[in-house]
Amino acid sequence: MANLVTYLARPDIAHIQMSNGLTSVLISVLSLAASALSASDRQRELAAWFAAHDQGVFGIGMVGFDVSELPWSPDTFAEDRDFVLRAIQAAADRKGWERLPHQPHEESVLPCLGKLEEMVEALVIEHASGAASSVWPEIKRPSRWVLCGVHQAYQHEHGCVLCNDQ
Repeated sequence: MANLVTYLARPDIAHIQMSNGLTSVLISVLSLAASALSASDRQRELAAWFAAHDQGVFGIGMVGFDVSELPWSPDTFAEDRDFVLRAIQAAADRKGWERLPHQPHEESVLPCLGKLEEMVEALVIEHASGAASSVWPEIKRPSRWVLCGVHQAYQHEHGCVLCNDQ
């Protein structure tokens, strides 16, 4: 099985196809970086949304997403997109990687981060979903923001994505 990250409204932008292991690494590094950068509840929500794509909860091959499905808000879309782009760059700069239980294969994860950056840069507000029922379909939006004491990543309803992956 594999996971896809897509931008279906833009078929001219190739999707990211990843093995289950690479998916876990991508979600982990995004969760760590976004959590470290978060300075507001909106940003904490975005960090927790990445963490909620937890194969330890949903099973392998079940956590792909379309970039339109992030919890974008029409009122803060530009700021939210800027934050996600900064989180992707921070992940590519290895922010928080020292808290990973293993050293990621940079030659695999860095191109995925680059492709995700391209998708998010191209995303326009008209394609952003924003509906709470579609952006938090399986796991409820956290009612409070809790950092994992070990990994310093915001947790989702079922705990820490990095702890669940071990």
